[in-house]
Amino acid sequence: MILRKELKEAYIDYKYLLNRGYNRKPALDLVTGRYSLSFKERLLLYRCTHSDEEIKEIKEKTILEKNVAIDGYNVAITILNALDNDEAFICDDGFVRDLGLGSKKGDDRIEDILILFAEFCYSLGLSFTIILDSQISHSGELASNLRKRGINAKTVNKADKTVMSSELTIISNDFVIMKNSAKLFDLVGLFLKGYIDLPKIPEDI
Repeated sequence: MILRKELKEAYIDYKYLLNRGYNRKPALDLVTGRYSLSFKERLLLYRCTHSDEEIKEIKEKTILEKNVAIDGYNVAITILNALDNDEAFICDDGFVRDLGLGSKKGDDRIEDILILFAEFCYSLGLSFTIILDSQISHSGELASNLRKRGINAKTVNKADKTVMSSELTIISNDFVIMKNSAKLFDLVGLFLKGYIDLPKIPEDI
């Protein structure tokens, strides 16, 4: 994805509107029209731009405790897109996000990625549970395969609600989950530092 110089101006305007209390969609519609943003440019701003108040709230909740709950597909897909050089960014709240819209949920590499991430968690001395949404095909098989390797994994009916209701540190970049969680940490970003340098928003646009 080529980052046009107009995207920086669009980011500044969008951020200003969010800080002024505008709702996301009308604010994004406004800057999209003004700067003729493409679908991917619009999505980048939507996923990676937050008001100063939102960023402050996220930073106040950012803490890595020994026990964590991992939003399995969210983590695996973000890592896959980053390692594939497929439009992943460090957003202005400090969390890594991709623009794939979950398109790799059926990717054969998800199991291997989660095993690799689990090994990383073990290296940090963390105790964790990988939470997988049972509504996604083959989640039961994936959880079973992970458990056979000694990795704590389970399927649930609604992964987002289960993750949000956990009292543990949450590992997810889903902003709805983040806003409704008491503790969170960008463990994906820490993991990826060992593999790839990602562009930062807004510094690298």
